[in-house]
Amino acid sequence: MLRRLLRAAAVGALITMPFGSVMTAAAEPALAVKAESVVTIGIPKGEVPDAPDITAEDTYTRPDPAAVQAVWDLGAANAWNSAESRLISLQAAYPDWHPPRDLSAYVANGALDQRIADAVDRHDWAAVLEALPDVGADTCESPFRLFARVDALEGIGEPVALDVFYIRTLTVCNAPDTVATLAARAASVLGMDSLAVLRDSVLLQRRAAADPGINAAYAKILQAENRFRFDAAIASGNTGAAVSLAEASSNPSLITEAGWALLETDAPGAASLFARALAEHGSEDARRGLVLASLATDDLGAARAAVSQAPDPASLAELSGRIDLADARQHRESGDWRTAVTLANSAASLFPALAADAQTLAGGALMDAAAKETDATNYTAARALALEASTYPPTRRAGRMRAAWSDLQLGNADAAASVFSQLYVEMPEAESAEGYALAAQRSGGMGTAEALARNVGGPLGARLTALNASAAFEQGSYLTAKSLAPDSFAPLEGIDSSWYRQAVTVRSQSGTSGQNRLSGFAATTSAGVVRGRNRYEAGVSVYSLDPGRSALPAVTASSETVAMPYVAWSREGETRVAARLGVSPLNADVDPALIGEFAVAREDAGRAIEARAFARPKTDSALAFVGQKDAVTGEAFGRVIETGAALHGRLPVGDRYALQAGVEATRLDGENTADNTRFAVDVSANRNFVRKGFAYLVSGPFYQFQSYDKNTNFFTPGHGGYFSPQAFHRAGLSLNAQTDPLKSWILKADLALAQEWVEEDAALANPRLRVPQPFIGGGDSSGIAGALDLAVARRISPEVIFSANLSAIQSEAYDDFRLGLALTWVPGGRDGLVRTDLPSDPFNPNAWNQP
Repeated sequence: MLRRLLRAAAVGALITMPFGSVMTAAAEPALAVKAESVVTIGIPKGEVPDAPDITAEDTYTRPDPAAVQAVWDLGAANAWNSAESRLISLQAAYPDWHPPRDLSAYVANGALDQRIADAVDRHDWAAVLEALPDVGADTCESPFRLFARVDALEGIGEPVALDVFYIRTLTVCNAPDTVATLAARAASVLGMDSLAVLRDSVLLQRRAAADPGINAAYAKILQAENRFRFDAAIASGNTGAAVSLAEASSNPSLITEAGWALLETDAPGAASLFARALAEHGSEDARRGLVLASLATDDLGAARAAVSQAPDPASLAELSGRIDLADARQHRESGDWRTAVTLANSAASLFPALAADAQTLAGGALMDAAAKETDATNYTAARALALEASTYPPTRRAGRMRAAWSDLQLGNADAAASVFSQLYVEMPEAESAEGYALAAQRSGGMGTAEALARNVGGPLGARLTALNASAAFEQGSYLTAKSLAPDSFAPLEGIDSSWYRQAVTVRSQSGTSGQNRLSGFAATTSAGVVRGRNRYEAGVSVYSLDPGRSALPAVTASSETVAMPYVAWSREGETRVAARLGVSPLNADVDPALIGEFAVAREDAGRAIEARAFARPKTDSALAFVGQKDAVTGEAFGRVIETGAALHGRLPVGDRYALQAGVEATRLDGENTADNTRFAVDVSANRNFVRKGFAYLVSGPFYQFQSYDKNTNFFTPGHGGYFSPQAFHRAGLSLNAQTDPLKSWILKADLALAQEWVEEDAALANPRLRVPQPFIGGGDSSGIAGALDLAVARRISPEVIFSANLSAIQSEAYDDFRLGLALTWVPGGRDGLVRTDLPSDPFNPNAWNQP
């Protein structure tokens, strides 16, 4: 069997040979018809003899020639049964007569073919095969018998016999029409192995090259064999092999199937296959695939082009709807909400099954637009967009909610309260409760809101109870929140307890020994009590300072130990107030002076303003802070006090951004030192990064400028020993952050990096003397500076809080490092920590008094 299969040739497309009755040739009265005249019906015939020579006849009796001619005529008329009967009758009537061999063969073959044709008409395939004579391995039957045999083999379902038949026939037969027809038919019935044998048949390949009909049939054999291999690759999950076979086949149907197989894992590759199938006149299924593949790759232009090129684009309404929906999604993502809504509505109109997705997208796009308008504080537009979104079922509630918030921002508190109350009744949840509580508060409908809370339940009651306290809490007015709602905020437990604190801070500032260098520590003991919204504090700071020994004979700087007592008071509320009163260092070379500060601050809707009036010590050096004695005269000088006022404000720009600005004007006076004045301004812009766990996290650029009237940054008599440039510019970036309060720990961080430019005039050696004398110092400089200030507090037990502070400054002029540690005892305990639990830096008077 295998050897016979290997001798086979090729198979083409299916072309079925019809069988009805045996085809006939026209009768020739001259008895000159040749057997070849009926080759096309598959019935071989013998040569018709010449007219008999009467004179040469034997003496025995023979039939009349007309009777013999009648047999020929019956065969020519396709009446083979009658022809056979007539011949038998003649033989019986004339026993000594022997019919010509060609007539006998003519009638016998015709009668046999008639029986075969009759069996074919009855679909009696067993009779067909029984009637067909055996053929040799290298013999090609007549076309009629070939097709009768193949019909019978297919009819009884003999795949092995069919394989043998097709391979043998296509190998030994050489009539082009017969080979072409059988090859085409073999392509539809043979298995992959037999088709592969025909595919590789050199003989069939040669015949295909020589005859167009055979070549077309051979191509169908190749297609059929390729289809088998393609289906096997798909069944085994080898998509890559299937795609390669499809591409090599140039069969649009196969290429389309390969595209579908590839669509889920490689949409671009699938799109290429679908496009090729369409280019090769593939079915509309390839167009559908191309559209879906283009959608998967977001190539909407290609998807629309594929639909527009369809014979009937209207029949692709579903695909057009999906394209519009994908296009709407892209426009929404790009911020073109109106176009997104139009396209989404179009998608739902084209294909109603997409209505739910389209409505969700259209409503969502409108909600995006409303959110953007809200961010821009354009609440009227936001309200209109939100109401339009509420017409779509998926965003009905969200749209009404957003519209109500817009009403609240626009001052339409009554309208907002009405909508929020309806939404709350439909679904008692947090957002509608919050909105209703705020709207009720502004519209004077708290009683109605409380009645609804009692009837419906849910979170509204708690929101109404905590509303005012929450407003205070959001501003950091924890004592106010505690007094308004004592039981509403568990983390505020103990916030109004008394406390006692011991802190130690170490400082190391680089510089010239005996002049601006400063090292030492400060120990601060303090206590505080709370009464309602008021906080009272008293304490004393003891400083041990060592500027080092100076190389200048006129400077007698030495170690100093001094004390600074103080009292402080602050009050929370819509307007926050803070005051501090104390004296400059006691037990110094210079007599102490009264110092203090009063600050007022107010914040509303993100806008803030703060005003200060103060008299602060300068802590740039030991000379500026505590003073020293003139080595020549013994006269004390130094201990500079800066007296002045400051005004700072903050203006929000949207929800995330803010602008800040400040101005200060001060006068500086010291014991036996030249007086001075200072003017300063600062501006900054920052963005608030909302992050979980942070009360605030802001960053942005800043610019600072200050100018002193005189340069007294020297350490000879008459100078103050503090940095006093005539022009100082600083520009850079800052980062400021604080973690959420009312936790077991709290962290505050301030970081800045800036470029500095300094202009300093030359100064008289002793600016207080009005005599000729040399100038010292002066010049311009610039450089990069950085500053870091970290403060952290941690509750190590309910009654004990540990805190630390780290401050570092690095610049071209000097480096300053400070580290502080503190322990705070809170009798009765504290649940959560707040900013006031962070110790202030005793070397930074600007941070002593915070409203």
